[in-house]
Amino acid sequence: MSNVSLSVRDHMSNRLATLREKQDIREAVKIFTERNLFGGAVVDNRGNLVGILSVTDCIDVALRTGYHSGWRGTVGDRMSRDIRTVDADDNILDVAEMFMNDHYRRYPVVEDNAVIGVITRLDVLKALCKVSESGAPV
Repeated sequence: MSNVSLSVRDHMSNRLATLREKQDIREAVKIFTERNLFGGAVVDNRGNLVGILSVTDCIDVALRTGYHSGWRGTVGDRMSRDIRTVDADDNILDVAEMFMNDHYRRYPVVEDNAVIGVITRLDVLKALCKVSESGAPV
């Protein structure tokens, strides 16, 4: 029986964009589309998380400003400040419960107030499969 880690840090992805509040929304859109990302962490000058910008937020900008009039605004204008995070050392089973109890599709992973990755519903499902296949007690 193998020992499968239940720590978020062992199942998260470090594929995420780091954005700034004053950054032009069009720059964020370019980053998301070129890197195939669904969102980004908005951080202050110290690297502390201050918001989240999602692709949905960017679609909203596109619809509200119209394709021909140009997209206007900053990341800070559109980001969500209502952030729920998980710690890198949190238990993956606890995060699975969090996903079952709310509408979020992904959580930023933080360590010492700095964003170090992201964990998605799919990441959690993959981790649960590994745990199940290992036969390890949970």
